[in-house]
Amino acid sequence: MPSAASSHDIHQKGGEGFTLLEVMIVMALATTCFLGIAGAMVSIERAMALRATASTLVAQLRAMQNLAATSDTYAEVWLDPYDTGYRLIQGTQTLASQQFAAGIHYVDGYLQLPVHVISYDNLGNAQAAGVIRLTDGHHEDDIRLYMGAGWQTGGWEG
Repeated sequence: MPSAASSHDIHQKGGEGFTLLEVMIVMALATTCFLGIAGAMVSIERAMALRATASTLVAQLRAMQNLAATSDTYAEVWLDPYDTGYRLIQGTQTLASQQFAAGIHYVDGYLQLPVHVISYDNLGNAQAAGVIRLTDGHHEDDIRLYMGAGWQTGGWEG
């Protein structure tokens, strides 16, 4: 049977386990790492939403151009100059009303393209040219429109 003195000696040596200070340091480092990763993930998500919005808009511009070129009716993309909404129109009929992804808007808060209606004739030609600049507040993507042929490119395309 151990004596009281030998039991006291075991507790004095500090044997097993971590001190409160060590646990607090590990928790502080883990929290710092987690916050850094979470911040990076938010930035990545916002950049992906921006790219998806720009890609969707380019695809819809091309679809409306194709629709106009393969039918006898003109097609338009009506961009709201001060909001994030736009409409796809064929002739006098609205085919769809769309919105940019949450948090995506025009650079400086308004459409800087000289016209807000991009119209394609029955050959697929557009009479609008310029740049549609989208931002998520940190990153920007440009969609370039070329007059005549109606060609559209995104700022990320080569």
